[in-house]
Amino acid sequence: MKFSVAQPVMQKALQRVIGAIAPRVPIPSLSNLHFKLDGNELKITSTDLDITINASIELISSEGSGGVLVQAKRFQELIRELPESELEVNIPEPGKVFLKGEGIGSYTIPGGDPADFPELPSVNASLAFTTDADNLKRMISKTIFAVSNDEMRPVLTGLLLQVRPNEVRFVATDGHRLSRMIHTDIEYSGEPRDVIVPMKALNLLMRNLDADDKPELALAETRASFKTGTQTLISRLIDGNYPRYESVIPENNPGRLTANTAEFMAATRRVSIFANQLSKQIRLHIGSNTIRLETEDQELGGQAKEEISVNYIGEPLEIAYNSQYLMGVLKQIDTEEVIFELGGEDDAAIVKPTSQEENEDFLMLLMPIRLR
Repeated sequence: MKFSVAQPVMQKALQRVIGAIAPRVPIPSLSNLHFKLDGNELKITSTDLDITINASIELISSEGSGGVLVQAKRFQELIRELPESELEVNIPEPGKVFLKGEGIGSYTIPGGDPADFPELPSVNASLAFTTDADNLKRMISKTIFAVSNDEMRPVLTGLLLQVRPNEVRFVATDGHRLSRMIHTDIEYSGEPRDVIVPMKALNLLMRNLDADDKPELALAETRASFKTGTQTLISRLIDGNYPRYESVIPENNPGRLTANTAEFMAATRRVSIFANQLSKQIRLHIGSNTIRLETEDQELGGQAKEEISVNYIGEPLEIAYNSQYLMGVLKQIDTEEVIFELGGEDDAAIVKPTSQEENEDFLMLLMPIRLR
């Protein structure tokens, strides 16, 4: 079999699928891309057994049909270095892949038998809905920063995806902070469903989505699929029960602080330079018109103090946070000002923008560091 394809088309498809190739593979065939030619369409598939990505591309011309395995890393590096031109790929037998084109050399790439490639998973979905690419990317990006990297608590290493009639929720927490995004413009009227999607799959999905895509999300018992017109990403779900995060969201924090987001971020960034490298603690002394930010590194020496103007309604409060976590939540705020709803020095703060996007409900929690 053989086919011709434009170099930019092939390069874009490879960029989509290469992320599923693991650095270390338990099976040699997993370091390969699976090419399947059917008519004038080429389907390229990669997998690490947990995540499978396939992308379909339209060819300039083709002859024959069938499949072959191609060394992923070498083939991608070659295509990336080639100029924008028409490429001719000839596969006379599974063990050989020949590539040439006008104005470039000729290349022989070792191939493999497609029978050695793992059987591809399918998703017999019990639930499916469609959304906009921009909405999906926004929901993921506003929550994924709070995912835990603690492998001892695997359910926290993914995003909780909750599907409800006419709404979808993404939730992440690492025990120190929590982020929850609700989007209500979803056409779904079935039973509620909760699943935990691995972070790697969602990072790859965000990288691959185009602005005009209308991805379809489908959920089965153990897998989820995210499908657009030319690509499908299938991921194994994380098994386990996600913590009941609703119970930790304060219902009535009496203090309300409003601050300029950029000023708060800049002051925190400067003061954090002097924070202890282990605790990264930064203290906030909150009054009606100002916040005084303080930190000190007793081990290495040095201290910092800075003050910014705010609007605060509530009792004066001294509270401490991990400066990196504080900057992490401020980074997610798109509005000019940010709202902190505060309780006591040991209570979680609710952090949210001053106004919500249409069809959204976005909030974050930030846990304090106990003052000594």
